[in-house]
Amino acid sequence: MDVLNRTNNIFNSLIKNYVFFSLTVGIIVSVLYPFFYAQVKEELVDPIIPQLKASEIVRQDDQDISSKTVESLGGWIKTLDEDLRVIDIKGMDTDRQNKYTEQQLLRMFYDRKESADYYSLAPFQTSEGKTYYRLIYVPDRNVTKEIRINKTADFQIKTLARLVAEVLIVFLLLFAVNVYLYSRWTARKITNPLEVIASGIKNMTAGRYQTRLSFKADYELAQIQETFNFMAEKLDQAEQEKQTMEENRRRMLLGISHDLKTPVTTIQGYAQALQLGLVKTEEQQRKYLTYILNKANFVTSLIEDVFELSKLESPDYRVHAELVDLTELVREIAASCYDLFIEKGVLLHLCIPEREMMLRFDKKLMYRAISNILLNALKHNPSGTDVWLQAEAVEAYVYVHIIDNGTGIPEDLKETIFQPFTRGDHARRSDGGTGLGLAIAKQIVEKHGGELLLDTSHGKTAFRVKLK
Repeated sequence: MDVLNRTNNIFNSLIKNYVFFSLTVGIIVSVLYPFFYAQVKEELVDPIIPQLKASEIVRQDDQDISSKTVESLGGWIKTLDEDLRVIDIKGMDTDRQNKYTEQQLLRMFYDRKESADYYSLAPFQTSEGKTYYRLIYVPDRNVTKEIRINKTADFQIKTLARLVAEVLIVFLLLFAVNVYLYSRWTARKITNPLEVIASGIKNMTAGRYQTRLSFKADYELAQIQETFNFMAEKLDQAEQEKQTMEENRRRMLLGISHDLKTPVTTIQGYAQALQLGLVKTEEQQRKYLTYILNKANFVTSLIEDVFELSKLESPDYRVHAELVDLTELVREIAASCYDLFIEKGVLLHLCIPEREMMLRFDKKLMYRAISNILLNALKHNPSGTDVWLQAEAVEAYVYVHIIDNGTGIPEDLKETIFQPFTRGDHARRSDGGTGLGLAIAKQIVEKHGGELLLDTSHGKTAFRVKLK
């Protein structure tokens, strides 16, 4: 399986989400605080009134006085000396007074019904230590005076509480939206892969083993994905192997039924002819009996091969391995088959080393495997063919080669040559082999942890037994 990035796990992902969530909450607070501050300032502090109070704008230097607000309301600011004479004026002088008396100044602040003009007076010290005055005037058309009997502290507390409640409601709404969005984001990263996994499991339960998961997720979920795909691949392979085995079993049953039908029918025909007395001469009777015996021997051989192949295909079958010299075994096989090669006119070339090759294997089974391959080369090639039987050691492996330059193997049979009842001549003849020789040889070699290979790349047919 692929190597996964363990740092990208659910724990780290949740930590990142919580960090982003906290940052978002911090941004919400940082945005709401200036808003809250502005609201408090607007509700509890009038920004214009301080600019209309003489005590708020008194300066020693007249140039520093801010008179824009007063002038925008149609009023003026006058600076009075110790004798209450006007020494400076900012704005339009509407009362044309160059000097005031104490009575005039006091009259300005009387509670008069005929006028609602706004006045503000405040003293200040000059740099020379003299006491001057600042007088502010705003006409009544721009001023509204109201008399309120309120407890200022109580009013401020209620106003502050209202503003806090409003800001808190806005914060809770934004907080709820933030929680929802991050919850959806986190859930999508976890639940979406889980839904894909659940769907994949359903497909596997339904027998759709080609299902594969594909999603991006954190380490734990990605590990589940890798494991699931690995399991699915194994199950898919097992299903394909099962189908192949079923197909092979079906082919084998068809092959058995076909190969048994012909000899059994022949035996029945010859036996019936003998029983009915249709064969008159002893020579003809012996001939019929010979036919019956040959067909019976073929049926026996076929049944034995099927039984042997069934045993070898069983996973519980165990070989009885012992330490044996492979070169000596190959010599014995060559000696036992030599007369058959001479009889058919096929030349057998031996290339067997003198030194021993000691391996652990079942001598009886390995004898049968190699002899099956060698006799298969003899049976399916014409007279004049050369067959080579070789044994060699290459690094950690030992090879037994059976090579011939005969008729070769058709292309369409190369893929199925090791399957039961596959014959090189395409004919289903009961007088030939059983079609199980190579299949049995392959099973024997694989039971010993080796391989049986077919190589036709050099214009010759080469079967190679590869053993450790």
